[in-house]
Amino acid sequence: MFCIILGTMHEVLEKAGKRYLDIAEELFAEIREGKYSVRHSFPSLTRIMRRFDVARATAAKCVDELKRRGVIKATARSGLDVVFSNRIIGLILPGIAYSEFFSSLLSGISRQCQKEDVGLLFGDVYSVEHEVRVRQAKSLAADYVHKRVAGVIFQPIEFVKNASQINREIVSILTEASIPVVLVDYDIVPPPGRSEFDLVGINNFDAGRRVAEHLVSAGAKHVHFFSQGYGTISVQNRFAGVRSAMGLENSGGNTEVLRIFSADDAKAVFRFLKKHSPDAIVCGNDSDATCLKCILDGLGVRVPEDIMICGFDDSRQARTMNPPLTTVRQPCDDIATSAVRTLLSRISNPTYPVQEILLSAPLVVRGSTCRQATVGSYLSKTTKKRKRKHGESDQ
Repeated sequence: MFCIILGTMHEVLEKAGKRYLDIAEELFAEIREGKYSVRHSFPSLTRIMRRFDVARATAAKCVDELKRRGVIKATARSGLDVVFSNRIIGLILPGIAYSEFFSSLLSGISRQCQKEDVGLLFGDVYSVEHEVRVRQAKSLAADYVHKRVAGVIFQPIEFVKNASQINREIVSILTEASIPVVLVDYDIVPPPGRSEFDLVGINNFDAGRRVAEHLVSAGAKHVHFFSQGYGTISVQNRFAGVRSAMGLENSGGNTEVLRIFSADDAKAVFRFLKKHSPDAIVCGNDSDATCLKCILDGLGVRVPEDIMICGFDDSRQARTMNPPLTTVRQPCDDIATSAVRTLLSRISNPTYPVQEILLSAPLVVRGSTCRQATVGSYLSKTTKKRKRKHGESDQ
């Protein structure tokens, strides 16, 4: 009997010791439901004691637990304020429809949200059609307003003519509802300008500069740039970095952009090669590099013997290309972690100065820039082969 009484007392004490966690969970649920606001402020220690019939020490531990979770904070008047009314953020990531990099970024953001005890909403922006993705992104922003998310991580729209205007419209939907926004990968304002939003990405200008310096050290003398479709702000910054390394940032220079709007436009590539005779081409991303490599193969142009090529992102394509692609590795997990933490900080402190977090992105050197043969007049060789094949004269 004596042992039974002791055991019962132990259980009572153990439950009493965890009582503050039960109260914290109940208050946390009410915070997420939006119960507390300017009109209905968060309860004081005394109110918590009376409502739950607990000692001051238990109420204080409950408050400390909610502070630890980052949902309430002490105020100058010695009261308690809710930091934000729910622990749910939204994500608009159009790039997931066309780039492996953004799929990795989504995974990283999801993991970081779990660590921060934050819910994550993510909607449909998977269309391969650029204009459809624009509509999907706008619809998703409006849905987040309706669901009263605490903040949104947004990768700006790209590959459309009026991208800057569209991105402004999307962020306006959110900011007009007082929803904080953190941008990832690139800004909504063309360089050298900066928007009023926090930004997390890599230093694309510096990365472009380092790529060009590597190509020059590998023997390149005529470095050019390749991009499919309309160049994004991140791609523009990469190109500017290439030009800077070549000493062309303030001159016309001879570093041009080869831009095609169809992945099988071999004629445009051939004309560009014939006009500029590049011995190295920096591509806007790994997908562009893979596309260019296929076209060069069809033209009989060898990589890296005739032309060295580089990419950006370090995707699976970069590692499986033959030869493997030299590229800039995107620190996906670091970008994801910084984006989530920056958004939570912005939610808690809306008046803080705007942040621009540019993370380190290492250059990964592979076979596509490791030249083993002497550069030759590859276009003339290719042209002669074609003429002989069709019985034409070389004259």
